[in-house]
Amino acid sequence: MAQRSDLASLLSLLDDEDETVAVNAMAELLNREAELGDALAVLQESDHPLLRRRSHQLQAAITLRRRRREFASRLNAPHIDLIDGLIDVHLQWYDNDSRPELVRIWEKFRAEANRCPLRTLENIAYFMRKCGFTARNETTMRPEYYCIGPVLENRCGAVAILAGLALEVAEPEAGLRLVRVLGDFALYDGEGRLLVPEHDWQICAAPGISHCEFWDRRMLLRFAALNLFSCAVNSDSFRYVLTIAQALTGSDTDEPMDYFPYPYYPADDDPEPEKNQDPSL
Repeated sequence: MAQRSDLASLLSLLDDEDETVAVNAMAELLNREAELGDALAVLQESDHPLLRRRSHQLQAAITLRRRRREFASRLNAPHIDLIDGLIDVHLQWYDNDSRPELVRIWEKFRAEANRCPLRTLENIAYFMRKCGFTARNETTMRPEYYCIGPVLENRCGAVAILAGLALEVAEPEAGLRLVRVLGDFALYDGEGRLLVPEHDWQICAAPGISHCEFWDRRMLLRFAALNLFSCAVNSDSFRYVLTIAQALTGSDTDEPMDYFPYPYYPADDDPEPEKNQDPSL
């Protein structure tokens, strides 16, 4: 009973005029996420604008935390659904987008693919060209190239993502595997041939199995998320640097990570002098 009373007191502070008081209450409520139940949904219907706004802010923070946990959990799962994972990656960057809408976009594309025979490299190359998919070199300047929503809508994306999408729509009988050969992502058919998205979906002979680095879905998802992390660093997006790092590591707090370099993790104000160093320096 005391815990419920304490929780009710914290929730009441969301309506406090003092922003500092409200922020501290929100931080404590985040730590007690499991106890909230439907309390935030009720508060979001309040007649008090300040209470509504802060309860929405708190709900948004909880949603982002859950997304990070889900992505980290997915990366560690025995079996990985690539499309669910790519949707998770998308939502790490475009965090106001909705999962149902992204699922709708994917299912629309999947239905388009289901109307075509996709059993051979030739079938897949023809389909991807017909759809207008253009592969772009790996870059840390264009985050949209790693997010499934804009990739499917604009028919343009990073080579790795397009190769992954082609792998997903290919029929199981094709027996394809994702590989990286001399720095290029491609699909390998097991018979010594490659489909290379970067070269307008060209089919060519593989240089030899020893040159093929086989990638699984887990590796592809990590690669996409790490490129988004690099995009965040390049654009000085501190918020996304932190949140994407948390998604990759599975961290469940909003505290800065002490293994980050400055300025992402603040340096100590008064570092202890190193041994054999003159303290007066």
